[in-house]
Amino acid sequence: NPRTRRVAMEMLSKLSLQGGDSCTFFMLDAAFVRTFPGKSLPFFQEIRDDYTTEKPLAEVALDYADVVKGTHIETTLAVSHRWMQPDDPDPDGEQLKALKSFLNSPAGEKIERVWIDSACMPQDQPKGSRSAEDAAAFKRMLKEVNRLYLGTTVLILLDMSYVSRFWTQFESWLAMQFAMPDGLKPAVGTKNERHHVVCIQNAAAQAESSTKLLVDQWANKTPDKAHAFLSKPDVIVTNQSDKEGQLPKIKALDATVQVAFGGIARRLEDELTASEAVAARAEAELTAWETENDAKAGEGNRLKVKARQAASAVVANRV
Repeated sequence: NPRTRRVAMEMLSKLSLQGGDSCTFFMLDAAFVRTFPGKSLPFFQEIRDDYTTEKPLAEVALDYADVVKGTHIETTLAVSHRWMQPDDPDPDGEQLKALKSFLNSPAGEKIERVWIDSACMPQDQPKGSRSAEDAAAFKRMLKEVNRLYLGTTVLILLDMSYVSRFWTQFESWLAMQFAMPDGLKPAVGTKNERHHVVCIQNAAAQAESSTKLLVDQWANKTPDKAHAFLSKPDVIVTNQSDKEGQLPKIKALDATVQVAFGGIARRLEDELTASEAVAARAEAELTAWETENDAKAGEGNRLKVKARQAASAVVANRV
């Protein structure tokens, strides 16, 4: 109906690549997921169009500065999972059950937003039903989805076929890395570890060995080794174009992360320079006042307070 289309267009109009650097993703309110009464989560379009009272979807902009600073790690969860059927990722509800259990556990209690592809990206279900606007939004987000698995907490829903798929293995590798100034480094076994594995379906019967196999496979791979592994023809992908689009990014990730850190360093230097200039002006104004009045300014003097605050800002920018 016209109102539904208007709401959809308003949401999609906010979804953009801002200046080629920041990508906006839709994310679910974690409280909505924690208490969702259904067997499985609806697709994105149903949530957007039918849950207008709850409004569980929010737009979150994510750039590589956020990724390397870990801005969203504590509060945002990205889910890595396999679609069980081509038209239904979670037909028996096992994935949602595992997701809700994690969110309601101590490990997931601080999570405020959840990203999962089926509920956060416009799906073409049934086939041919996705609008041109939704298709364009899906394409934009898919192109930048590596940011999510590199810059958030990641919940891996591991089933027996998970390790045969391109996207799930790519996501696992990203989830087990951490961004450093000189590129990606293994996060597993360090304070920077941010992935959680929950075994579902038949993998649950051998959870320890299944988890170990996955971690041993991906934790210590360099971008070059990850690229070589994922390039092999026995790594299955539904759409070959997805694989062709993502593989070049894997080899470039070290450089991408280094550039992001460089940008942060330049920004901090600029902020320090600006704060030093403000402090110098404030100190000059205070000195001029004291000279003119032949007296030392008291602690409550407006110019004295301004100079003290400016000096504190310089110290903060130097830390």
